[in-house]
Amino acid sequence: MDWLLERTVHRGMVGTSVGKAIFTDLDFADDVALLAEMLSVLVLALEVMNEEAQPLGLTINWAKTKIQTTDVTVPPGSTVQVGGSNVEVVDTFTYLGCQLHSSGGSEHEVNRRISISRNCMQMLDRHIWRSMISVSTKLRLYNVYILPVFLYGAETWSITKAIEKRIDAFDQWCLRRILNITWSECVTNLEVRRRTGQPLLSDTVRIRRLKLFGHVARADKSQDHSRALQACISPAPRNWRRRPGRPRHTWLRTVEEDLRQFNLGLASGLRRAQNRTAWRALTGTATSPTSSD
Repeated sequence: MDWLLERTVHRGMVGTSVGKAIFTDLDFADDVALLAEMLSVLVLALEVMNEEAQPLGLTINWAKTKIQTTDVTVPPGSTVQVGGSNVEVVDTFTYLGCQLHSSGGSEHEVNRRISISRNCMQMLDRHIWRSMISVSTKLRLYNVYILPVFLYGAETWSITKAIEKRIDAFDQWCLRRILNITWSECVTNLEVRRRTGQPLLSDTVRIRRLKLFGHVARADKSQDHSRALQACISPAPRNWRRRPGRPRHTWLRTVEEDLRQFNLGLASGLRRAQNRTAWRALTGTATSPTSSD
């Protein structure tokens, strides 16, 4: 597979630039994502990959192959001809269990995780949450069986204030269900937190995000995720101009907001993260600037 990708990248001339760094592909096991800045180049790379795979006895499943593009002239639902086969253009697709959207945001994935976790809560409603089991045991089950479903991939989310509120609202719904608090009872969110001792779910996501930032910051400089981080933090080239309009809320912008409570920027946070023990102690105190009430 590595040889096939090398041949594809070399002949297809694929790649996308982040600052001064160039990235050609992402691959994990048998999941491969080719990166290109032009749709025509991507189509050429797919044709090259198919051509190089045939002598090895390998075939590409075009029905499972998807193209995600930010080109507004190629709307989702349309198809692109690749070597005589139709490849669907989509705005979302699932890669390694996480849903990726063409906008680069995490709202769709967060809503998807909330929906899946809510279904899990409802499946256990009769036999667990409304049973005579003690509250402490219910909370342990919640932390072990429900939260891991929701938090899968949460460290990679780019979170806005609106999404944070949605996350904490879902957490409150779950905790009130565990405590058997009906809608007619006047119990504040703070009282629910006091009874359960649970931290804000958005704070848990924040801590995981900062831990991932530290992990990437300490990674070998030759690895793709480390190169991408360095390229994004480095000053932009002098001839670079940002496109008009409001900048997208990226993962690094979210991390930058997380670090602000420690009076750190991205560059200083990158240096501080080199000390694993100190960084772990620092991230363990990360909280939301506003409390739920």
